[in-house]
Amino acid sequence: MSNETPFSQANLKARLRNLEEQARFTLDVLEMASNLGDFQTSINKLHEPSSLLREAMERVGELVRFSAMAFYLVDESSSDFSVALCQPEEFRSVVDDELEHLIDTGVFALALRENRPITVYSRDNQHRLVLQALATSSRTRGMFVGAMPRSERNLSGILLSLLSITLKHCANAIESFELYRLFRENEARQRAKLDQLPVSIVDATLDGQLISATGALVRQFALNPSTQISSLRLHDLLQPESKQELQEAIDTLQQHTRQLPLPDTQLRLTARGRKQNGDGFPAVLHITLRSDASGPFIRAIFA
Repeated sequence: MSNETPFSQANLKARLRNLEEQARFTLDVLEMASNLGDFQTSINKLHEPSSLLREAMERVGELVRFSAMAFYLVDESSSDFSVALCQPEEFRSVVDDELEHLIDTGVFALALRENRPITVYSRDNQHRLVLQALATSSRTRGMFVGAMPRSERNLSGILLSLLSITLKHCANAIESFELYRLFRENEARQRAKLDQLPVSIVDATLDGQLISATGALVRQFALNPSTQISSLRLHDLLQPESKQELQEAIDTLQQHTRQLPLPDTQLRLTARGRKQNGDGFPAVLHITLRSDASGPFIRAIFA
């Protein structure tokens, strides 16, 4: 018979080792969870979300060895779910059939309401399916479906939690992508309207280097349509006798660049525009100091 008591030195050492291992494991899980939300894809430059989904699928694959995975996204115009990415691709029809069955049985609707992964069996009882909605605080963006053989061990609670964290980050990334897409579309519409104006609107750096310009610039200054806007400076658009006045106006504006918020400063010049062939024409030049995420810049309007 053992003489050891629950409070013997050996038992206390064993419990201490167990607690230390649990603490290390907890720290490892927390570190993994924090890294799962660090998407490397530059969302503001994407024109469709497939890169985000592939990155999310890679991260899910590092957690769980699914035999097949698929992401379904919501079609904003019809509210239908359509497959956006499936790996391996040859499983697409199989996953689609399973999804139709889950919709008919009400399991799909249940998964949409839950804020966690749910596990069900396939129709042939040969696979275990894991479903989780790609949902943010504002709306549902899609659905993740993962399939694994039924013979595989059940996923632990920790793995399911990590999977849930990954997919929630994925949903937030998709929502950010959609917002950027809407901004780009709105910006394109605004740009199209500005290009129809008869006056030129030009944005330039503080030293006069052109950043962007509306379509009227080519017409107003008789520029070659192939001219690169970035190769021009504000000074290039004026006749020599007006360049000094422009530089003085820019110098005046630069004195305000350290004031936040930027003062509403507008300077009006009666200048001589310079066409590409050298001909001059009278122009009224309005110059204001603006700022965006990249810093202060000059906006000039040639009327």
